[in-house]
Amino acid sequence: MNTERVLIIKLNEIKNEAEWLKHRVSKAWKINLDTIYKKNITHVVAMYHQQVIADYTIVDQMGYYLSGPDTGRVWFDLEDYTGSNPLKGKTFDYKTANPATTKILSELMKLEVK
Repeated sequence: MNTERVLIIKLNEIKNEAEWLKHRVSKAWKINLDTIYKKNITHVVAMYHQQVIADYTIVDQMGYYLSGPDTGRVWFDLEDYTGSNPLKGKTFDYKTANPATTKILSELMKLEVK
């Protein structure tokens, strides 16, 4: 069984600018870094109104902000996703109040709205 996990970032605003979007998705999320590391999560999707608007891969760095307004929040170094399970353009019936969550990919696919 495929247990690949995806990090889902739910956005409440978007701009039609690729660099703005990547920058927004890469920073300041309340999620436990150990969860991402121990579950080997590298696939990150940006979701807006239940539609995936961007796919990314966590590359060589991630960490916590140690000071400032984002203290304790997680950041990632992201690149465009080139893996075998692209999700950009798909819509999912995925409702959660938390803007940063993880989900097993096969379970997420069961929620796809076609």
